Amino acid sequence: MNLNNINGILNFYKPCGVISNKILQKIKKIFNPIKIGFIGTLDPISSGILLICFGKSTKLSKYIIKEKKTYIVTSVLGIQTNTYDSYGYITKINKYKKIKKKKIFNIIKKYKGIIKQKVPIYSSCKFKGKSLYKYAIKGINIKKYNYIKIYKIKLIKFKKNIIKLKIKCSKGTYIRYLINKIGKDLKCGSHIIKLKRIKIGNFSIKKSLKFKKLIKIKKINKYIINHKFLLKKYKIK
Repeated sequence: MNLNNINGILNFYKPCGVISNKILQKIKKIFNPIKIGFIGTLDPISSGILLICFGKSTKLSKYIIKEKKTYIVTSVLGIQTNTYDSYGYITKINKYKKIKKKKIFNIIKKYKGIIKQKVPIYSSCKFKGKSLYKYAIKGINIKKYNYIKIYKIKLIKFKKNIIKLKIKCSKGTYIRYLINKIGKDLKCGSHIIKLKRIKIGNFSIKKSLKFKKLIKIKKINKYIINHKFLLKKYKIK
C-alpha cells in the first residue's frame, strides 16, 4: 500500500516489549510513505498511544509534543533497578514493611506542580548528539535535568507492595524516575513493572489502532486524522 498523498496522524497502540522506532519501521514497510515519524518515544516496557505522522504532518510534532500526557503506571515497592523498571537489573532489595495508604497519599501529593527532575541515564535523551544510555553502558554518568509539571497524580490501587497510579504530566516527564523518587521517599525503593500512555492532548487510547487490525485494513485513510484539521486545531497557517 502506498501513502504518498497522505498527510495526517495515526493514533497507534504500541504494545509492550518493542521499541518505538521498530514500530515506525514496520509501518513504513507496510505503507511506504514519502515521509513518516512519531511523536513522543515510549520505552520498551511502555504500551499505549504512539502518534505516527505522515507527510506534512511530521512538521506538527513540535506542537503536539507539548500536549499534556496521561499515564497509568504500576510499580513494585522494595526492589530497585538500574533503569528504574523491570527491564534493568536489580541493584537493591530492601526489607519491605507494610506502609499505610495515608503515607503514600502524603508523599505523592508533594510531586504535584512544577518540579526539577533528573533525566534517567538509561534514556534516549541526547547529550552532545549521543543518547544518555550510550554513555551509561560505558560507565559515564551524565547529569541532565528538566523542569516538568505534574498536573494530577492519583492513587488507583495499593495492595501488598504493588502501587498503581494515574499521572497527568507535561512534556519531558520521566515516569520511571518519578516512581524511583517516590520509592526512596517511602524508604523502601521501587521500580516500574507496567506503564501505559492513555492520552496525549485530545488523542485517547480508546481510539488507538492496534497492529493486528492495521495490517488487515484496506483503507487506512479513515483512521488518519486529517492534516488540515490539525493545522486548524493548532492555529497554524
